[in-house]
Amino acid sequence: MTLSIHRVLVWATGILIAPTLLAQSNTVGTIQFDPSTFSNGYTLVYPHNQPHARLIDACGEVVHLWTNDSTRRPGNSAYLSPMGNLLWAHRSANISQDPIWAGGGGEVIESRTWNNEVLWSYALNDSNGRLHHDFAVTNMGTVLAIAWDRVDSLTAVEAGRDPALLEDGELWSERIIELMPNDTGGADVIWEWRAWDHLVQDFDSTKANFGVISQSPHLIDLNFGTPSSAAADWLHMNSIDYSPSLNQILVSIPTMDELWIIDKAAPENGLIWRWGNPEAHGQGVAADQVLHYQHAATWLDAPYHQNSPDFGKIAVFNNRNPGATGPYSSAHLIDAAWDANDSAYAMSNGLFDPANFDWTWTASPPTDFFSSGLSNFERLPNGNNLILGGRTGEIFEFTPSGDIAWHYRLPIQAGLPVAQGTELGVNDNLLFRAVRYPAQFPAFANANLDPMGTWELEPVPLTACLPCELNVDVNATDGLAYVDVEGANGDYSVTWMIDDVTICTEDTLSLNGSTGCAENAAFLVSGETVTIWVTDDAGCEITTEFSWVVSDILERSSSLSIYPNPASDRVLLSGPYVNEQADLYSAAGSMVRSFPLTTGAEIQELSLHGVSPGHYILLIGTHHMPLIIVNPSH
Repeated sequence: MTLSIHRVLVWATGILIAPTLLAQSNTVGTIQFDPSTFSNGYTLVYPHNQPHARLIDACGEVVHLWTNDSTRRPGNSAYLSPMGNLLWAHRSANISQDPIWAGGGGEVIESRTWNNEVLWSYALNDSNGRLHHDFAVTNMGTVLAIAWDRVDSLTAVEAGRDPALLEDGELWSERIIELMPNDTGGADVIWEWRAWDHLVQDFDSTKANFGVISQSPHLIDLNFGTPSSAAADWLHMNSIDYSPSLNQILVSIPTMDELWIIDKAAPENGLIWRWGNPEAHGQGVAADQVLHYQHAATWLDAPYHQNSPDFGKIAVFNNRNPGATGPYSSAHLIDAAWDANDSAYAMSNGLFDPANFDWTWTASPPTDFFSSGLSNFERLPNGNNLILGGRTGEIFEFTPSGDIAWHYRLPIQAGLPVAQGTELGVNDNLLFRAVRYPAQFPAFANANLDPMGTWELEPVPLTACLPCELNVDVNATDGLAYVDVEGANGDYSVTWMIDDVTICTEDTLSLNGSTGCAENAAFLVSGETVTIWVTDDAGCEITTEFSWVVSDILERSSSLSIYPNPASDRVLLSGPYVNEQADLYSAAGSMVRSFPLTTGAEIQELSLHGVSPGHYILLIGTHHMPLIIVNPSH
């Protein structure tokens, strides 16, 4: 007898609709997990109100941890390089003396090895500017970072800002800086783009940048911005991404409800594409707006997107959609096709294409899912969708059909872990972004990813996360075999097979009785090898083999006989006939052909013409006779 055992996790190549059978009553950590649909990989989380970054598996166990000084906090993004280095932004927990502060504020961008050693760092937090929110790593190893760019009131008014919109006495514009790590443990600024260099306004006609807003889509209206045009944090860039193939930069401007694209090779061109709120550049009204304080705009250009029809599209999380019954959040794909021949994005009637979203997800009803800030959406290698509700620290992965593959909630409150069963509220466990890295990500090739335990206290693992402890004993006698299964997680299933053909799915295989798959057991030859496959709800499986045993008396209690056996195109049946027909069944239990019989005839010929080669059962009343059909050449 041979035996093998392992976990079967079928990593197939949401929230949301209906719960899966694997759902339990967990409130934090892994709440739902379906191994058959989960996109295999690890999720990087870097929550607010604590200093560390963690890589977690599907069961919520931490497989790697990067630690920081206890006085530090996220500022706000963290990403993993293919080399296994962590790039993250952080800041001091004490912001009382900071010259510039707003939500999303950062201070330091830093690179650390897999072993948590600092490779380089760059800091910006002074009276003139501050790193904030997000950064992007280019294919050259440089980093594109967002920074507030302080403008005093005099300079702002001189540029055409309406003084009534300067209640704070100053304005924070934005600049993008490119950082090149140097050999002294720091980084140098090698390129920059300033929003202040690309302004238009229609308030003060005496200024050089006075113009018609609707005729200036490549420029930024100095006096437009929501939700409060008087706030110093005017643009509030909250995400940045870089396309190496296009050499372009994508940024999210939530206070204008727009996405912008900048040509890195020609920064003087201003905005080469903008989308989401035509009113921001004088080409529409409020009703035309489709983005609402959005976050996390990124191109789908990872290697695993190359063969996808969505390659090159923009993914974005739309936070604050207005609804008839309340605000709701949504996720979208946007197909902003670049025309390489014209070196431009197409426009129609003064607006950049496309006219609509390419794909949209909302909950049902939409108000069931809402996060006023933070959050992100990601399209995974197997086509699943990963969605983070940042205000509640909940990550959902769901299939294209809407079934939940994974549901995880950060098990922290005020930066400290909580016990399983804790009910958390909004803003208890804020998370800016969740990033899934596929199992084949180069950083994992030689990394130790052994689980180190769950983050939550008093964990209650889901069935799918329990260890594999299956054990099976096979008991076989003449014409009978049954299994005893122990150590199953939840329910289990038993499959009996001959040459990869299923012959029974019951606990017992028997020649006699109404159970035990008697009809299929009848064709088995004494000494034939039978494979048994047992699986449980945790995805664990165990396989074993045994030899079928049947005595001559039990095997043939009738004087009926068939010959030749194996047969090809015909078979002869001899014996007393008391039935009107003989039925031929396949090994899978399907009736293939019926033969009328002549009562009293001693020998009858049965034609097998057209019947495929294989194992069969000839059934006459209660008598089962195995029959092997081969090709005529055999």
